[in-house]
Formats: sequence, structure tokens, C-alpha cells
Amino acid sequence: MKLCIASHIVLDEIVDLDGKQLESLGGPVCYGSLLAKTFKFDPSPATKVGTDISDKVKTLKEYGINLVDSQIDPSNPTTRFKLKSKRDGGRELFLLSRCSPIKLIDIPHSDGLVVSPVIGEISADTLSEIVKSEKNRFVMVDPQGFLRNASEDGSVTNKKHLDLDLKGVTAIKADEDELSALTGGLASLEGMKMLKKKYGIEHIISTSKTDIIFLNKNIVYSIKIKKIDSPDHTGLGDILATSFTCAYLKEKDPLWAISFGAGSVISALQSKKRGIEKIPSSLKLIEKNSTYIYNTIKFKVID
Repeated sequence: MKLCIASHIVLDEIVDLDGKQLESLGGPVCYGSLLAKTFKFDPSPATKVGTDISDKVKTLKEYGINLVDSQIDPSNPTTRFKLKSKRDGGRELFLLSRCSPIKLIDIPHSDGLVVSPVIGEISADTLSEIVKSEKNRFVMVDPQGFLRNASEDGSVTNKKHLDLDLKGVTAIKADEDELSALTGGLASLEGMKMLKKKYGIEHIISTSKTDIIFLNKNIVYSIKIKKIDSPDHTGLGDILATSFTCAYLKEKDPLWAISFGAGSVISALQSKKRGIEKIPSSLKLIEKNSTYIYNTIKFKVID
């Protein structure tokens, strides 16, 4: 099976809690493609990079990412961020450079699609075009990059309101700020119910630092993630969105899919590694953590 992740490949300059600095390939394409390989999927990304990434081509191939000429921008550099980890689990984000936009023509055929821009490389109009063209396929949206703004000094903040047409989207993963922006200020379960009613989204995942809430049909599932001392939390949302998508496409079981999503996040944190090195390469390890989640998940039926 093929999984397409639509997003920019990113070069991250990660400053961890110990003050150590690491340059790492990152972004949803890198995190998702490596994890897709763990789930035995063939990664088929829709992305853009600059010519400044030529020394990383071999590494990208090892991730299952084989760039073609149309994905290499001769005029703009690869998108780069500086990420500074914070003690509370958050981070400060700075945009250093940005590559060219991704259009509908850049989206290859696949069994499932994760649309997860990092900072505006996919427009709201392009998202609508993608959903219409992929109406018979599984489409997961992570809205992070639709919300982000960069100031003149590169510091990245989130918009407080976002008008995004999500009709036809199969699944969405959003944190509390993203959910609030999408619903005009509603968060948690009320915001999720609004998205379901307004757009008919089948699977809605809401995340916080310690909890995952999952709405499917009229059942709400709650997962508590125990605090794990890890030096880097970068890419956890990408890991959750990709693992949920892969597990659902394989099994068509939403409860197992969200358990695998949480299990993949836990496996990454338990590795104590930084950047994409923390992507779990063992499906057995993910299955072990996912089984634990499956047996401890709480749920309730809502109106």
C-alpha cells in the first residue's frame, strides 16, 4: 500500500532541553515516511525542497523518499526551522527559510493521504481541490501549517481564527489551539462535536500534552499518556497522524488505529532519541505499547 504525505521536507535546527543543538531532517514527510515504512507502507510524498539539500539525498532515499526533478526548486531554499524545546513540553519556533508551494498537480496516487503543511505551503484552496480529487480515499488533515504565521524576525505564532473548508476530509488531528481556531473558540469535546456536525468528519483526534481524545461516531475515547522523560518532543503530532492513518488503512478498526497512534508516540518517547532518530523501526514494539493502550482506553457514548 502507498501513503502520500503532503508537506515540505524540513531542515530542523533543534535546541534541546540540555542546550545541545542538532540539525536534523524533519517535517511530516520525513517523520511520516520513516514510520510508514515501519508499518510496511510505501511512502510516496508530495513535497518541495531546494538545491541546498543535495547532500541529504542519500539519507532521504534511506527513508523511502526518492525526490524527482519536479520536487526540487531551483530558486528557493529548503524550508528551515529553529526549534527550542521548553521545560513545559512546548517549544519556540523560528522560520529561517521557506520553499515553494505544493499544488494539486504535485499529489501522486496513493491509498491514503496525510495533508500536513508546516507553514502555508498548501493553501486552503489547494486543500479543497485535493479533497475533491481524493473523495474516495482516506484523507487525514493536520492543520498546523494552515494556522502558522512568521513575523519579520522569523518567530512563528498561530492564528486565532482559521476558515478552512473540511468537507470530504476523513480524519483530522488537532491540538487545543488548532481546534479552537477551527471552531471559533470551542475546544475539547464541544469543538470536536462541532467539526463532526459541520463537516461530517468521521475520525476526530484532539491532543494535549498528556491526553488524546478521539471521537468516532457517537463514542468518545480517552487516552492518558504518562509523562516520559525525553529530550525531544519534535514530530509527535506527525507520528500520531501517520500511525493512525496506516493502522486504519490496514485494519479498518478505529479503536485499534487510535491505540496504534498512541503506541507509536509512546515508543518514540521511550527511545530517548532526538529528531527523526526516535521514529520506532520495530512494529512489535509499537504493537506492545498499543496493546497496553487498547486495554486501558476509556470511552463513553454521547448524544
